[in-house]
Amino acid sequence: MTRNVVAVVVLVVISTSLQASEAMPLDLAFSRNQIVSGERNALSADGRWFAYEVRTPLVKSPGAAGEVEPRFLPNGMPAFLAGIRLFVADVKSGESRAVCEAPASCWRASWSPDHRQLAYYSDAGGEIGVWLYDAAAHRSHRLGTTRIKAKLWPGDVARWSPDGKVVYALLPPPAVMTKPRSVNPEAAPASVTVYRTAVKPNEAQHGSSDDVEALNKHFLRENDSAIATIDVATGDANVIVSSERHPNVMRLSPDGRWIAYLTVFHSKSAEEMNAYEDLVVVPSSGGKPIVTIRDLVLGEDDFAGRNVRWSLDSAHVVYIKDHDLWIVDAAQNAQPRRLAPTAGRVITPLLLTADGKSVIAGIEGKEANAFDVGAPQAIVVAPLDGSAPRVLDVAGTPIAASDDVALQRASGTIDVIRDAMAVGEREVVRVDIASGKTSRVWAARARLDVAGATADGSAVVARYENVSTPPDFHLFNGDFERVRRLSIVEPRLEQVKVGGAESFKTAVPKYDGGFLDVGTHVFLPPGAKAGHALPTVVYFYSGLPFTMYSRDFGGGAPGSIPVAIFSTRGYAVLFCDVPLGPEGKAGNPVQEMTDVILAQVQRAAALGYTDIKRVAIMGHSYGGYSAAAIITRTQLFRAALALDGSYDLASNYAWMNPGGTNNFMWAESGQGRMGSNPWSDVQRYIDNSPFYQAGKIHTPLLLIHGEKDGACPVSEAQKMFSALKRLGRECELATYAGEGHVTGRWSLANAVDAGERMIEFLGEHVK
Repeated sequence: MTRNVVAVVVLVVISTSLQASEAMPLDLAFSRNQIVSGERNALSADGRWFAYEVRTPLVKSPGAAGEVEPRFLPNGMPAFLAGIRLFVADVKSGESRAVCEAPASCWRASWSPDHRQLAYYSDAGGEIGVWLYDAAAHRSHRLGTTRIKAKLWPGDVARWSPDGKVVYALLPPPAVMTKPRSVNPEAAPASVTVYRTAVKPNEAQHGSSDDVEALNKHFLRENDSAIATIDVATGDANVIVSSERHPNVMRLSPDGRWIAYLTVFHSKSAEEMNAYEDLVVVPSSGGKPIVTIRDLVLGEDDFAGRNVRWSLDSAHVVYIKDHDLWIVDAAQNAQPRRLAPTAGRVITPLLLTADGKSVIAGIEGKEANAFDVGAPQAIVVAPLDGSAPRVLDVAGTPIAASDDVALQRASGTIDVIRDAMAVGEREVVRVDIASGKTSRVWAARARLDVAGATADGSAVVARYENVSTPPDFHLFNGDFERVRRLSIVEPRLEQVKVGGAESFKTAVPKYDGGFLDVGTHVFLPPGAKAGHALPTVVYFYSGLPFTMYSRDFGGGAPGSIPVAIFSTRGYAVLFCDVPLGPEGKAGNPVQEMTDVILAQVQRAAALGYTDIKRVAIMGHSYGGYSAAAIITRTQLFRAALALDGSYDLASNYAWMNPGGTNNFMWAESGQGRMGSNPWSDVQRYIDNSPFYQAGKIHTPLLLIHGEKDGACPVSEAQKMFSALKRLGRECELATYAGEGHVTGRWSLANAVDAGERMIEFLGEHVK
């Protein structure tokens, strides 16, 4: 047998073995139960019960009437939580029970001090209220008739008084609770919306005061609330902080005497990215504030108030302001004192040591992050008495055992979780506070997100998954050895077989001319390995390290598109990390991302994972823009898939969404990387817009877009299609009536159709 014949036989055997595995059904891919990242899961203080949330995507009809992807449903529930339900697991046995039955939703678990009852929110019966669940008896009942103001983040959780007799919760403002009066149509005013630009000299440099006012009204409309107590015995409610003070996130002192709350955040300038909030301390029985700290800057993704903590003795409030640590006494006219002034720029998480004597926080690195997200590069342990702090040269995030206290398995240590992005590994290290020495406790290419731990750290509950293990909650011992599984979030995944994942480092060029080693990960079909040279789909999101998804089952669903729908159909899926130049500075993102992507694709081909002649590129949102942009600079790719993207930066800059908000800051100082307005540097906008560079595109392009997309208007895809149609280039545009920005939230029929369309397009041009 000649060498060529042998090669043909080997290729046939490889192809047959890969095609023999069962492809993930598209209806399962887009309807599977999910653990919602960042939501509220709670371990009772005695370690007996664990409450966790599972979201089942709602079945929605294509083109259904009503607002698409609203932030809130008519009953006030956050729309993205629709279909979420609480389950309670007995940690000893692993048995789980649902707290509420569909179609009702229930969320935001909070255990009573005696560990017997779970307070939570539910829309059972239509209106959102506080409910109580008896863990031993497996029974629930609504607590009174008070309507609750639900928020978009876990900072709205109900708080128990130390004696368990009262629950503190957020209520809507009185105007919202009152039913609107009927209006005589003949007497109704004109239906008009008016916007104004800056009209006064002192507004010219800082944007229109009308713009700021409209934005702040929007913040209040979504978040304004009052703080009330609800009597556990009677269900009677009593407002103790009115909505006129605009409380948004509250924290009860451990002794129950005080409430610290953050006000609804507000903007000061239409041209400023910061959002500000005030910290206020009031008696829990009601009354005037005793402490008010103005203008804390809302940290990135810190809507739940992680920048504020009560001391365990209830005598002080510790908080972060201007990237510094501060402490203030819970006393009238108390003056704040700065902690650890030489530590560096402080960032969340903010936690207390188990003895309550010190506070722990993250420290930013001295150099800019390679990506738009990052973890602390050092940790400060600052005594509350103001004595000398200890700065630990340890990168990573301190693990929380509970809402306020750090996980300390051994006295004088803290546990820290961190990622080795380039290889996709996550590890837990135990840090000796006195010496700064670390010892590895656990490490794997897996996702491990701690949800809670007992006070002594002997039992830990965490979400766990890896490329072949579906996401679930598991019980671990104090050394992070798995003891038992506590949930079966999606039973249908038990029978789904996915392939493996491998990773390698790639040296890529930086925006400033240097080089950077980034992580590149490849998800393979079942049975595939290096040397098979497979058709490949390149998936990425510029500015975001995709390694964060490399630990997820089957590659997860970045941009809500499950990776397994490609890998189980014979494709290698290449996750590329794509760093860009820093936000706020003028850059050339298209050239930067093209250089970085090509280096990783060529490396994958050299290692035998990828057939360089059969490669496609895809992305969603900014990734959709990026995919379309890259094919204006290279002809390597056989196909490109761009979902819900923007393709004309100048047009997108001026687009006004239905709420009156523009994309100025996105383009100038945010993700767009333009560094200025179009009139100051029009050529930069043209060079980095796929629409204006359409003449350079020869790669077949599939555009998928929701017609009601509120983030990237469908007109962007229509313009891109029209340009390529006029030029005679191959392009397909699929728009979906009634659908918004996130494909995974579309009706199942439309999401499945989009998946089928992507697979067919790849089959025609790549496979």
